[in-house]
Amino acid sequence: MSSSSRKKASAVPDPKANSASPAKGAGAGPLAASAARGDETAILRAIQSLREDLLKKIDDNAEMQSKELLREISQLRDELRSAVDRVSSRTKSLEDRVKSLDTNDHSDLITTLERDVQQLKKDMKIFSDRSEDLEARSRRCNLRITGIQEKREAGKNPTDFVAKLLQETLDLEK
Repeated sequence: MSSSSRKKASAVPDPKANSASPAKGAGAGPLAASAARGDETAILRAIQSLREDLLKKIDDNAEMQSKELLREISQLRDELRSAVDRVSSRTKSLEDRVKSLDTNDHSDLITTLERDVQQLKKDMKIFSDRSEDLEARSRRCNLRITGIQEKREAGKNPTDFVAKLLQETLDLEK
């Protein structure tokens, strides 16, 4: 309720201005009219007092609720600010990360690595071919002896076995 509407509502009608009072209309004497006016005035004062008390309680209650609402609004505003700050910081970090990813030359790095892998494959093929060639060449000098029966070594000395083997070979040729 605004203060101007309270003033209008709290205005007390003037008991003297009320010419249609029941005491005058009933034909009672001036004493009865004055008693009736006194009762009316007391009732009007009591109503006015109750009205003022109610308006004061309503104002106090409205003020208390207003303060509570302001406190809750302030609390919500603080929570909202902190949430906005968190979102802003996350957004900033994501923007920085995107910028760093954009500035990195990953495609150049990948191209370089692919080129290196192709070169390593070529080198591996060359080394594999060389290894196979060296292995084949190392076997060319091996002797293959046919017609000699395989036996166990007679002695512990390998030269004895080789000498014995040569002797048998010579004997067979004769």
